[in-house]
Parts: sequence; C-alpha cells; structure tokens
Amino acid sequence: MKVLRILDSSGDRVILFDDIHAQTQAQAEARALFTRMLASGGTAFKVNRADGRPDERVSDFCALEEETIVVPRVVGG
Repeated sequence: MKVLRILDSSGDRVILFDDIHAQTQAQAEARALFTRMLASGGTAFKVNRADGRPDERVSDFCALEEETIVVPRVVGG
C-alpha cells in the first residue's frame, strides 16, 4: 500500500493506493493529482524511507515509494 499526501491550499489530502493491482480508481486519482501538481511547478518527495535512507525528490509516478508528499510551487517575495 502506498500513500500520496497532497499538501496545498485546501489542506492535507491523503490518497491510499495499491500499485500491485492493475489501474484502480485510487491509483488513477493519485497519478492524475501527482501529474497535475508537478506540471504546475510542485515538488514531490519520497519520505519515511526504509533503512534510514534520506528523503529524496521524485519526478516519476512509477518511482514512488511507500509514502510521498507533494507540495505546490513555493514563491518567495
């Protein structure tokens, strides 16, 4: 089971999906949100990784691990 957390102006949205089974509705929703957020300048990070590995930026939906956080583009000023 994988967890995709979308952090945006609407709050913290959690999508749980199983990538072992063929295209499920939850997986399709997760892929669509991931793609849309990254296309608009967002960034995704693999977090809480096994064996104490550091968090890592990810840009490919197929490379997601157990938990991924996606944040919108941050604009300073």
